[in-house]
Amino acid sequence: MSADVSLVRKRLRHVIDAARRAGAERRTRTDAAERAYDQFLETTAIPAFRVVAAALRGEGMAWDVLTPSGGVSLVSTRQRGDVIELELDRTTDPPSANVIVTRVRGSRNMRSERPVRQDTALEQLSEDDVIEMLLDELKPSLA
Repeated sequence: MSADVSLVRKRLRHVIDAARRAGAERRTRTDAAERAYDQFLETTAIPAFRVVAAALRGEGMAWDVLTPSGGVSLVSTRQRGDVIELELDRTTDPPSANVIVTRVRGSRNMRSERPVRQDTALEQLSEDDVIEMLLDELKPSLA
């Protein structure tokens, strides 16, 4: 028994239409997330990174805040490879704010990535969430 070409084409058109609608909806969610992330960076994340860097300097530990386009980084001035950065992960649906941590220990580079706060929308992330994440990620570098 052979499938009828006209029926397969009809099913294929339905799949194509559904995929196009899903793609358009995802692009809309991604655009909204990018706007929310830009707002989050300016009003929440960058100020939180600066507060933590100032507190570290107050404790005699030299860390700088860098603000490349679309992100923010906390960089150790003593151990240049130690970096905690924040970026928008556009590969997830919906996109999320992820922390990327790079640590250098001898000749080894260790890298990890995770959301700032699991199962929390960008619009719901607070300055305290960012500070808590930074303090958690700094622990290995402070020992």
